[in-house]
Amino acid sequence: MRRSSPLTWEEARVGLLIMAALAALAGGVFFVGSAGHVFGERFRLVTLMNSASGLAPGASVQLAGQNVGQVARVELIPPEARSNEGEAVAVTLAVNRNVASQIRTDSRAHIQTQGLLGDRLINISPGSPDAPRLSAGDTLTSVEPLDYQQVLNEASGAVSNLTTITRDLSSLTERIARGEGTAGRLLLDPTLYRRMVSLSGSLDSTLTAVNRGDGGTLSRLLHDDELYSRMVASAASLDTITARVSEGEGSLGRMVASDSLYRSVSGAAGRADSLLQRILAGEGTAGRMVTQDSMYDELLRTLVDLNATLEEMRQNPRRFIPPVSVF
Repeated sequence: MRRSSPLTWEEARVGLLIMAALAALAGGVFFVGSAGHVFGERFRLVTLMNSASGLAPGASVQLAGQNVGQVARVELIPPEARSNEGEAVAVTLAVNRNVASQIRTDSRAHIQTQGLLGDRLINISPGSPDAPRLSAGDTLTSVEPLDYQQVLNEASGAVSNLTTITRDLSSLTERIARGEGTAGRLLLDPTLYRRMVSLSGSLDSTLTAVNRGDGGTLSRLLHDDELYSRMVASAASLDTITARVSEGEGSLGRMVASDSLYRSVSGAAGRADSLLQRILAGEGTAGRMVTQDSMYDELLRTLVDLNATLEEMRQNPRRFIPPVSVF
């Protein structure tokens, strides 16, 4: 029988090192599990969503930003089993029981991203004290997540529009720099500058003459008090006239202060209305002329006969002169 070789110190040291690594690994697993509550008692909630893009089983479940569980299952809801049109995915959440009192009927589940491009997770907002608690198997209301693809598409359109605007602005700037158009001529043509300098000089000369009193009517308006005095006198006269009218003096005052003219005009209007009504009713000669065609026909025949007679008199006036006999 062959005798086994004795255990060397190198072999023993390797074995001790392996045992220490296994112990450290077990401790790390236990520590991570305790920190993430992996080994704690959990209860399950279900949240219904239109889309769970990027969300996978094992994803983190947070409550107010703190890890409280994991996503247990993500499954599609058959079309015939959907209660609402927008709820196509059922997400089952495994949540630690020690936070069950924080999740109420008014809590909401949000799909969020860790960082800008990190993994997807579900964050639950704490409920209010007055709302009932959710029990195991209850449905947690979800909030529609932000569609990053839609945001990127809109951002792409905005960048495209900005690029177009920048290109157009660059083209416009180049045309202005070449002196094209009104803006280009204003920028490069010195004629406008010279005219503005000339205009400024003329304006300065005019204002200097006005200040010296040599500016004609404008200088007199600026330095002479006669116009002001006349305007003050006119305002006083107008005020006096207005006061007299308000007191009822004169014809205008009587028209303002007395209602006799109004009564007279009102009476005349009433009588005119009554007269028009009688005419429209066919009363009197005027009424018959307005309402009956016979009067119109007679008048028309009379005018025709009169016109014929006048024409005959112009053509043969002797016919209408009676013979005169002296004896």
